[in-house]
Amino acid sequence: MEVLSVDLPMCSEARSTQQEIALEIERTHNLTLSMQFSSGQLLSNYVHHQGVPFGDPDFNPTIQPFPGLPLPTLSTTEWLGLTDKERLQQNASAFSNLQVYLASVKCQQMDLNPLEDELHRKLDSSRLHCLGLENNLKSIMSSLGIVPGPVVPAEPLESDNAFLMKLTGYYVCHLFQDWVNRCEKDIALLTKKYPV
Repeated sequence: MEVLSVDLPMCSEARSTQQEIALEIERTHNLTLSMQFSSGQLLSNYVHHQGVPFGDPDFNPTIQPFPGLPLPTLSTTEWLGLTDKERLQQNASAFSNLQVYLASVKCQQMDLNPLEDELHRKLDSSRLHCLGLENNLKSIMSSLGIVPGPVVPAEPLESDNAFLMKLTGYYVCHLFQDWVNRCEKDIALLTKKYPV
């Protein structure tokens, strides 16, 4: 009796799903690469419009984290020790909250620098990029069967002091750039696991 070899449809579907995941990861990586440029532009533009001491060459305050938006920096050992789930969860949480903080900074800048339309547009654009990236990250998590964990919510930025508002905005713009750089590294690592 002759045994026939048959390709099971499931194998084809699995390959297709793997390919779709890989393409989704690649698209997300491309988004982070474009966001690296725009996040640098935002920080530079923001600093330019805040006056002294923000534009001074030696102005370099220690970046402060916010609720739901920790510092993205980790030691190499800690970073390499993260699972895919931890990387994706941390990034999805950060970009979910960055949208809230960037919107708050825009409101503050509308009061502090009402005529700086370009800065307002960059803050809006950055917020929308965060929304897009968050959606991409959650889509990748869903495709990989990762259930999103709880998120520490952002808290409104409240201050009546002009300098503190400017400083808070500086922290947010800096954290935006830092998280974009961290996300790019995280997704680049994922592209090696799921090559197109």
